[in-house]
Amino acid sequence: MNNMAATVLSVVIPALNEATSIERTLDRLVVQDAIDEIIVVDNGSEDGTQKIVLDYAAAHPQVALIEEPQRGIPAARNAGFDKARGDFLARTDADTLVGPDWGEVIRHTLTEHPEIAAVTGITTYHDSPVGFFLKIGYYLQDRRGKLGGQVGNMHGPNMAIRRSAWETVRADTTMRPDVAEDLDLALCLTKRGLRIEQLTDMRAETSARRRRTSPRDWWRFQLTGLRTITDQGYQVRPFHRAVIVGAWLTHTVQWPIYRFWDFDRRRFTLRPGRARVSAVGEHT
Repeated sequence: MNNMAATVLSVVIPALNEATSIERTLDRLVVQDAIDEIIVVDNGSEDGTQKIVLDYAAAHPQVALIEEPQRGIPAARNAGFDKARGDFLARTDADTLVGPDWGEVIRHTLTEHPEIAAVTGITTYHDSPVGFFLKIGYYLQDRRGKLGGQVGNMHGPNMAIRRSAWETVRADTTMRPDVAEDLDLALCLTKRGLRIEQLTDMRAETSARRRRTSPRDWWRFQLTGLRTITDQGYQVRPFHRAVIVGAWLTHTVQWPIYRFWDFDRRRFTLRPGRARVSAVGEHT
């Protein structure tokens, strides 16, 4: 327990135009005693995100705001990780609601298991009309013993890494905005022989608003995964292609539902909503 108390857990949140969601995200984090520091990295917001975070930080000294002018999650993430003082560096998104014991699960795992370099968790949706399908899918995988254990990827809104591991791979990671930054980081860890563990009790709920992306743009987004794999020197295999095709098909089937879903009012509407998805590699 003393060892756990001696460590510092920092959480980094890249943010771009997240005025409508950032406060709820911070509310979930500041009440967790296991979290010592929360750094919001503003990536060029024009909607009042900065003011909201600064006002929030005035009442919560563990929250800080920094700016990163270079657009893209890789640049924002790196700026936050470099600024953070934590022995453990967690990351989530500005539209994500972490579980009430999220910080404790991260801290306990990385403290008690020095062989683990990074952790990632189970992420579902908090604003989806059909999000229960994802929860059912995870439940069935868990029943079959397919969740948890060593993995080769991480999910950006729900992950953490040791500072020592980050310092080992930082120079290997790409700053290009047209790659999947979480997969890129995971591949860098794997190449160095550093272990990533999936934790079934590390829970978070993110926004499903990306599901409004058109099938054509979603396909382009899926291709960033293949680009990330090749850029890190790995060979793209049929399995990788099958995964992105499956992900694209799943998205395409759901897309008509989300077109008529009002994320603010949490109800269906007769007017199709406008997608809130930016260029690949940027925030959404």
